[in-house]
Amino acid sequence: MIKFFRKIRYNLMEQNKTGKYLKYAVGEIILVVIGILIALQVNNWNERRKLQNESQEVLKGLNIEFKNNREVLKERIDYIEDANKYVQAVLSLTNKDESQLRAVNIDSIISLSLKYGNYNPANSTIQELISSGKLNIIENDQLKNNLFNWLQILEDTDEDFKNQDLQAITMLEVYLSKNISFKNTVTYHPLDFGDGESKLFDKKYVHIFNDLEFENLYYGKRFWNTVMINHYKELDHLAQEIINQTENIK
Repeated sequence: MIKFFRKIRYNLMEQNKTGKYLKYAVGEIILVVIGILIALQVNNWNERRKLQNESQEVLKGLNIEFKNNREVLKERIDYIEDANKYVQAVLSLTNKDESQLRAVNIDSIISLSLKYGNYNPANSTIQELISSGKLNIIENDQLKNNLFNWLQILEDTDEDFKNQDLQAITMLEVYLSKNISFKNTVTYHPLDFGDGESKLFDKKYVHIFNDLEFENLYYGKRFWNTVMINHYKELDHLAQEIINQTENIK
């Protein structure tokens, strides 16, 4: 089409028809401008389409990731809540006499009360969005806020776990190592070595169950377990929101 206008323009120049030449020249310019605008519009449409497809893939990835995260998180909540039941069982036996303590399997209760652990979810999709600077392809502002909140609560949870770990390793386990037999308690642990109970411990627990330090250490353990459970339940609620916000992506 451009060649056609150019040929006419040349013919008009040769025939010295300036007025018609100018009209055709303007027409040629308008045609070029329209072509550029159409090309830009098509390019913009293609870019929007690519971003939309990329956004949908991101939402699908988040949906799958958080469903998996939530499954692991629910297991972690159950695990810590179960441990806390045994912590409470230990506390219920404080200030008891020898005969009352002998009626209970103390080794088992203490072993099961010592369980704890951190939660390390998969965050590859979120981290990739942040590191690549593509977080803005998510149009839902509430979803973006939830993703940032997820990372913030995880950071707080990790900090509290470090405090829990410190209390367990430097205080509770140090105390127990001086007053009970770990060889006896490991009998009720998956890592039991199968070499029987200790012959160096008389299985008399009355002195520790009537010791204020022992009680305080277990109150501390219950405190940190409860803090972690509350964090995990907050994360669980947030994970469910994110799953709902990324559901039904075609």
